[in-house]
Amino acid sequence: MLELRIRGVDVQLSLLFPAAVVVLLSLDPSGMPLWCIAASLMHETGHFLALFALGSRPAAVSVGVFGVRLRQDPAARLSYGGSLLVSLAGPSVNLLTFAVLAATVGPTAVPALIHLTMGAFNLLPVGPLDGGQALTFALASRWGEDRAESVVQAVSIAVLV
Repeated sequence: MLELRIRGVDVQLSLLFPAAVVVLLSLDPSGMPLWCIAASLMHETGHFLALFALGSRPAAVSVGVFGVRLRQDPAARLSYGGSLLVSLAGPSVNLLTFAVLAATVGPTAVPALIHLTMGAFNLLPVGPLDGGQALTFALASRWGEDRAESVVQAVSIAVLV
């Protein structure tokens, strides 16, 4: 695990992440891994831009093989509504990019389908995904965090089954 501190933000980079990227790029000459990496970078940029636009910043960022995790700065913590917007910003970027690509190169072009898949998948109401996080924040604003997490856990299990 590589650990850095950049402008007051703790950054952790799993060494498996760059290794996985190199393997994917080496084994698949089609170019699809590059489109997937670009879609992922755009997705995460959406989260970061929303976070900064709402006046917050990450305290820590962890990059691993299975994604990026942000931990908010406790001194600049967002409301449930703000956190919901940050959760939805990543998939929104992918779906907006899909719409632009569908209109310009066609809805069945590989880059367009990658963005559609990434956006739609991340909107699933499953706990660790953006849709699950958004649902947690929406329910927590009405029922409290404990009840919201219980409901989201049940919904996650139902969706996965």
